[in-house]
Amino acid sequence: MDIEAARKIIEDNVSRQSAFFSNAQKGFDYYENKDDITYTGAAAIDEVNAYLKKKGSDPLHSADNRISINRHKIAVDQKIGYMFTDPPQFDVIQGQSDDTTLKKVQSTIGDDWTKVIKQLGIDASNTGRGWLHYWYENNSAPFEYWYINPMQIVPVYDNRTAKKKLRYLIRYYQFYDDQGNSKMRYELWDDKEVAYLERLSAAGSHIEYETFPIGSLNPMPHTYGRIPFIEFQNNARATSDLTLYKPLVDAMDKLISGFANDNDDIQEIIYILSGYSGDASTDDYDVNGVAIHKDIGLLQKLKAEKLVRVDKNKVTGEDGGLDALRNEIPYAARSAFFEILDKQFWVAAMAVNPSTDNAGNQSGTYIDFLYGLLEHKAGLMETEFRTAINEFLKSVLTYLGAKDMQFNQTWKRTKPQNNTEVSAIIAQTPNTVMSDETKTKVHPLIEDWQEEREKIVEEQAQRDQNTLDLLNQPQGNPPDNNPKNPPQPNSNDGGGNA
Repeated sequence: MDIEAARKIIEDNVSRQSAFFSNAQKGFDYYENKDDITYTGAAAIDEVNAYLKKKGSDPLHSADNRISINRHKIAVDQKIGYMFTDPPQFDVIQGQSDDTTLKKVQSTIGDDWTKVIKQLGIDASNTGRGWLHYWYENNSAPFEYWYINPMQIVPVYDNRTAKKKLRYLIRYYQFYDDQGNSKMRYELWDDKEVAYLERLSAAGSHIEYETFPIGSLNPMPHTYGRIPFIEFQNNARATSDLTLYKPLVDAMDKLISGFANDNDDIQEIIYILSGYSGDASTDDYDVNGVAIHKDIGLLQKLKAEKLVRVDKNKVTGEDGGLDALRNEIPYAARSAFFEILDKQFWVAAMAVNPSTDNAGNQSGTYIDFLYGLLEHKAGLMETEFRTAINEFLKSVLTYLGAKDMQFNQTWKRTKPQNNTEVSAIIAQTPNTVMSDETKTKVHPLIEDWQEEREKIVEEQAQRDQNTLDLLNQPQGNPPDNNPKNPPQPNSNDGGGNA
């Protein structure tokens, strides 16, 4: 890989990602409660304030509340909690390996799995895709992995193949060198090597190979056998959840912000003057006592004195008058519109409305119906994540030097359920239909089914041993003649009461 080829790959592909970066940033903004309303304000507010600013006066306060209702975060967190509160577990298909290999894989992945898979779900929901990066220096060094900000990644796919194949991957991020210069670093990966390049933040600077100490290689070969980045798509088209309902969220933001503006502005009164011919004036004095003539806008005077005197117009002779125009809030219309938007949001977001109307001791069938759309959306993500997780597990096997094998993934959903109904169904299902292991997996009260199966095996072995001990006891043991435990009389041996 020479510098000209690397530079062309980077410049051509990074520039093509502007639309993705814009949408991804929008997803992160809405997740952090920074909806568009926080930048633009409610309808026409910016235009009104711009006019008042140009006019040089703002006698009546123009309220500008910018309220973001944060619906996107609620919908995303609901899906992530539903899918990853119990993170996906995996085991090896029977007959392919012993438990030793599985335990090595689980030990290598460690305790970071729960946090990483949740963040990948959040990134994928916000931007359309999440990225996992793994690395290790050699097979004796620790296996490390972590999630990467999707806005740092530019994938380059080989369009010559029917099945999408990653040909190059560009990761870029800003950093400061030892001299304090701001630079952009580019990592250009393929399945055999990685090149490190950099560019000064100054305009017009070129992308060049990064300078390493003597003896270091750039490009540098690697032994992963593939690009060590794995894509976790939100759905088959890798689109953000925000695209499902952004117009509805914006409409609700504007409605709530406009309502708040009206509540603020209702305290202000627009005065209608009859026969008014001009502004008043007054004299002020500087520190030296010199009079300064100043014009006074009538509206400013009204706000200050809360009093107005009205005479006949000196020019036309018309009688003067004063009326007040107060702002009226169409509460009923706004409430009805908000209910329409709110109801449509949960359908468009494929989420569960947490309204109290849906609470109570509901049956399992009703709960399944309530979570139907959310389950459908979660299923689309699970389909893409299953493939990515299998790729990740294969990379762990490569690190361990183990042979390739197939993994079973167990996904659980976290939702309210009628545990009595579920437990009864499991108990009534015969072993000819469902195995004991599967029953343990799906039981609602069991968190770690593998650990539970080990306990069941241990307890069953202990019961079997106890049974053997009883069967192997010698027959016809002499009676216990311990004086502290004398034999008790009973009716059969004549010692009891008749």
